Amino acid sequence: MGLLAVGLFSACEDVEVLQPHAAVSVEGDQYVYEINETMEVHFTGQAENVVIYTGDTDHDYELRSQSNYGLVVNKGLFTYSYQTPGSYKVVCVATNHGDAGSIIKTDTCSFMVRVIDDDTTIERLSAPQVFYDEVFADALNDTDWLLPLPRKILFNGADRPVSLDQRLKFYINSSSTVVLINGEEFSSTDKYDLANVLDITVRSYEGTERPYKLYTVNYGEFETFEMLGVAGTITRSEFDYSYYEINLEVPAGSDLSAVAPTFTLYENTKVYVDDAEQVSGTTTHDFTQPVTYRFVASHPDNPDITTESTCVVTVTVAAE
Repeated sequence: MGLLAVGLFSACEDVEVLQPHAAVSVEGDQYVYEINETMEVHFTGQAENVVIYTGDTDHDYELRSQSNYGLVVNKGLFTYSYQTPGSYKVVCVATNHGDAGSIIKTDTCSFMVRVIDDDTTIERLSAPQVFYDEVFADALNDTDWLLPLPRKILFNGADRPVSLDQRLKFYINSSSTVVLINGEEFSSTDKYDLANVLDITVRSYEGTERPYKLYTVNYGEFETFEMLGVAGTITRSEFDYSYYEINLEVPAGSDLSAVAPTFTLYENTKVYVDDAEQVSGTTTHDFTQPVTYRFVASHPDNPDITTESTCVVTVTVAAE
């Protein structure tokens, strides 16, 4: 038994741990990336274990004694994307082990990458707290956004007026981009007067600036509506701010076949049935069936920027 133990011990001592060779190639010889762009590294050396320190937070080779760590290369391929712009030293560490880990041989190689952030694109824009609801703006073109807001909203069973002083939220695929509103740095906790056109500047980490404008238009609706002496009241949808209803009961014996309701509209608003513009007290309709009105509300500073909404008027005749 003693001889066997000696023989095994001698065999372990004879195991040779080869010196590893650290070598990599970068796909496309690319060393400049945008944030979130994938870097692809191929390990071309020889080693039992390979890790890569990408050089950013938690993966800095120079800080490996301070709990920074490398990421494992799987089958000779390593992919990574950076979230923060900057210059990074990428270090590949190739390692061979022997004698149950008591023998460790390593080799390293490195290269530099630059990560740029020149993103000035607003992906989405919203007023996030319209009575605890998030209302999104529409991108009209490359620079202009339209935020359609209701004048009132059905909230807890009652109509509540919606203020034009609202917080804003920007969705931009970069944590380094700076947003300016009317020349001042944007704050997510401040309220902005949406009655005015907002000049928005998005400035990238690289210093590129892109201008935007935010227009806010209230959905069109009747300010007042009356038919055969009966005033109508808007009934709002809790889910669709561009849809309203008016339900009227007119006196017994009323003829609904050709009635011209009287109404008033808010400024910069027109109302149509199909494509025919409606005139208060003049345009008649057959109200024996529901009539659908289409509102087109425009921005006072730019009449080409409009938002549309719908009101369905249903009239019944009181029983005699």
